[in-house]
Amino acid sequence: MQAPIADRHLFLISRDQPGLWDYLRREFSSEENVEVILDRRLGRDRRSGHDRRAVPRLVGSTVSDRRIAEQRTRAPVDAQLRTLGYAMLRSSSLARA
Repeated sequence: MQAPIADRHLFLISRDQPGLWDYLRREFSSEENVEVILDRRLGRDRRSGHDRRAVPRLVGSTVSDRRIAEQRTRAPVDAQLRTLGYAMLRSSSLARA
């Protein structure tokens, strides 16, 4: 019988919260199933509204469909980063790099 896979926990910390990132990193340093990372995503340029990640979309393509799904998933995380300064994701499918 195979042992159950432990859930992985990922704390994504807003770039403007380096103190929180450092604190959580120290607190969870002994936990193998917890990873604390600083948000490095580029995102939308707030001044111009230009999305720096944007590439031309092929309507009806698998790439376009995947990006739409990622945007739906990313929206709640972005909202938590803006309001709380962090987001916590939990999944048994998060693999350690």
